[in-house]
Amino acid sequence: MVRAQLGPRRRGEAKRLAVQLATLCQTICSFAADIWKGTPMNPSQIDDKQNELARHTVAACQNAIARALENPAQAIDLARGLEAALDTLQLVRRETERGEAGMPAVTANSEALTRSALADVLKLASAPEQALAALAAVNRVAPSIAPAPAPVPAAASNAATSSVPLFSAISQNYIDMRIARDGEDHEEIARLIARRKTFLDLIGDRTPDEYFPSDLQSFVNKMQHFPSNVTKRADFAGKSTAEILEANKGFAMAPPMAKKTMEDGYVANIRTMMRHGMQDHNYRDPFAGAKLSYPKAYLPSKPREGISIEVTNRVFDKGVKSGLLDEAMFPLLAKMTSRRLGLLTYLQGSDIRRKDGVWIAQTNGIVEIVDEETNQKRWQRVPIKTGESLTYYVLHNFLDEIGFIAWMREQNGFVFQEAHHHPDPSKYMSKTMQNHLKRCGAKGGEVFHSLRGDAIDAMRRQKVDSRARRLQAGHELGDEHDKYGFRALSAEECQRLANLPLEKGIDWSVFRGLDFDAMAKRRRTRGRRPKSTEG
Repeated sequence: MVRAQLGPRRRGEAKRLAVQLATLCQTICSFAADIWKGTPMNPSQIDDKQNELARHTVAACQNAIARALENPAQAIDLARGLEAALDTLQLVRRETERGEAGMPAVTANSEALTRSALADVLKLASAPEQALAALAAVNRVAPSIAPAPAPVPAAASNAATSSVPLFSAISQNYIDMRIARDGEDHEEIARLIARRKTFLDLIGDRTPDEYFPSDLQSFVNKMQHFPSNVTKRADFAGKSTAEILEANKGFAMAPPMAKKTMEDGYVANIRTMMRHGMQDHNYRDPFAGAKLSYPKAYLPSKPREGISIEVTNRVFDKGVKSGLLDEAMFPLLAKMTSRRLGLLTYLQGSDIRRKDGVWIAQTNGIVEIVDEETNQKRWQRVPIKTGESLTYYVLHNFLDEIGFIAWMREQNGFVFQEAHHHPDPSKYMSKTMQNHLKRCGAKGGEVFHSLRGDAIDAMRRQKVDSRARRLQAGHELGDEHDKYGFRALSAEECQRLANLPLEKGIDWSVFRGLDFDAMAKRRRTRGRRPKSTEG
């Protein structure tokens, strides 16, 4: 085990440097486990010169760690150098093991490639001249080309002789695990299946040790013409990934997807699925440390921004005038609790209780649903993002003053029952709320989620402690220090959050005297409503 004292640093900087050091150590462990594998240097054949080379190689790795400890900012660059050497050695070993079937460019130059990779590592030694001299003293370091294998049946594949499964099997195991954990109807399952298919279609199905960082870069490059919201477009139905890309060249049929969707969605999912079998099958992550470059065709994400007071007032006023409970109260709840819309959609009357002199709400991870037609009961998962999403949060006293807390507690089941007449309540409400904001003049980065950001900013302005802000918002706690003790707000923090000053400039009076029963019974009518012409 390697322990490193990083000294007094800001939390974000310390965390980043720790990750860099961990990346280096992980790469060196992989290198040490792999470097002599497949070479002719078995114990009975190793001579003094080979022993000397092995000693210098180990010392170079140790020196790389020492340099990183002295200057952690160099850790990533050192790791990349070692990783490139390891990739070369693995390539040489794999192709020479294939014998005559190996890539001629590799097998014919196996000795030069191996020496070059080892030289890159030995340059990290404290005495690089001696280390390189030890390398020069060894006559051969590359593995010998394997003799031609005996013929195998035509049906046999490369995967049949490998102990590591193909990516298709590993990724399917991951999806099966997610279905067992989250349920088949979880919104992420369909995305995982679709993203797995695009990768297999474009890059091919291999064992993890046959992929390289360049394959992930190739995937990013090829996907730049893939349209956004492809599953929602009938004109792409039934087409293969290649056919969709060909049809959308020049974006003749649909705009490209956002860079954030590719980076945090497709690429992140492929990375996760690729790592899923590492513990069971003892292979190295082929995409570890891969630095990707994204083509300019991907749409840049619009930065979120706070909602102006003028737009906020219109959102509140028009929401109340709509007579619909969700349009009136979801924006208010988001602004006063800082909780995600998906979680608020599943709020039930039984979730609200008194604690430390204030009203709090705590949504369960699984809720019981009664079918109105059959009267049958079933259990459904709540779309939570982190474990902290299940912690309780404080309801502002203003919600009590207007009578909304008392009304919510009287409800038998979901507070926003209308949303649950749809197959995906949180997705339906997300679209509904965004349309509501647009009608009220929201533009650019002003989205419904901005109301949550406004609430967090309001807590920050009132000097609410960072840990308390995270717990109230349901965000993951920052570091190990924050996670010690109870993962809950203290009595003092609860009192303060329930009594935070209302933001000036906002007309809060529109929420007084509302008939929540009548609003809950009202149904949304079809047809477009006019956008606001104000502002």
